[in-house]
Amino acid sequence: MSSLTSKEIHQLSEETGFSKLAIQDWYKRFIYDCPTGSISKERYLNLYRSFYPRARNSDTYAQIFFTAFDEDRDQALNFREFLRVVAVTQGTDEKAKLELAFKAYNRNQVETNLPRKQLRTMIIAILDLAETSDEDEEGGYEEKREKIIEWTMKCLGLDEKADISKREFIRRCRDDVNLYEFLSFRSVPKPNCPDGDLKGKEKYKISITTGSEGKKLARSKSSGTDANVYLVLHGETSSSESIHLQHSQTYKDSFEHGHTDMFTQFLPALGEIKGATLWHTGDKNQGWYVDNMLITNEATNTTTYFPVQRWLDSDEYDKMTKVELIPNQPPGYAEVNDN
Repeated sequence: MSSLTSKEIHQLSEETGFSKLAIQDWYKRFIYDCPTGSISKERYLNLYRSFYPRARNSDTYAQIFFTAFDEDRDQALNFREFLRVVAVTQGTDEKAKLELAFKAYNRNQVETNLPRKQLRTMIIAILDLAETSDEDEEGGYEEKREKIIEWTMKCLGLDEKADISKREFIRRCRDDVNLYEFLSFRSVPKPNCPDGDLKGKEKYKISITTGSEGKKLARSKSSGTDANVYLVLHGETSSSESIHLQHSQTYKDSFEHGHTDMFTQFLPALGEIKGATLWHTGDKNQGWYVDNMLITNEATNTTTYFPVQRWLDSDEYDKMTKVELIPNQPPGYAEVNDN
């Protein structure tokens, strides 16, 4: 799919509920990151590995959902399949989320009942994603797992029968908020919420693009950095705590020349984003050119754009490695007094 026709955009809008402008924006970003027009299964698994770097095992869960998303069975996700996933996982339709979960848990056999054995496999996959190998040393984790499995089976009535229909699965999950939070796709524990406590928090996607130009000085260096990068978001009602931006969802090595790195954070509601503080702790050999930053609050479906367009460098330009940002306004460089 080299470009989207008006007919294709209209069809995707009807299928997903996204506006035509939103679809064009998603397509532009999709093709930028996936110039072949699809996400391979291996890359999909790698995204999960980078998103959950401390998970006991993320591959099983990722493979199960990849199979559910890959409708044409070509071992890759094209844009249409990808957008349908986005529409369900970012939407508020509880039934759609649970239908997707049932389809994945049931190995894509949508019209048959979900066997207890397959659900047990899926619960273990969820726990493997949520838990870390560090918990092995604490002891008792197997007992904890069995209690969670037992609780889930009892809530679904599978402690007394061998399988469950899709209709009953959806009804029971919608009637029990804890069961819904555990089994629906969107509720898988997130990397920055190790305790699983998402109450009162909203999902923020952070996208930072490192420039693709070298320094315009006699000594040319790459625009990327290996330094530790931090961010504070300033909202209308409150500011976030300092966020250490690590484990990019798009690249193994963060903030490399010309790359766009994506991060997900669950934060207390901040209200409308009014500003941000961005900095790194690198020395003179770790200067960083930041092109732009996008902050998307998925709870409110709003995106704030920061056109940074400057170096954060301790030995050149204005020698600042920390900058205060205002939406839609490049900060420029501070005046330097050479006297």
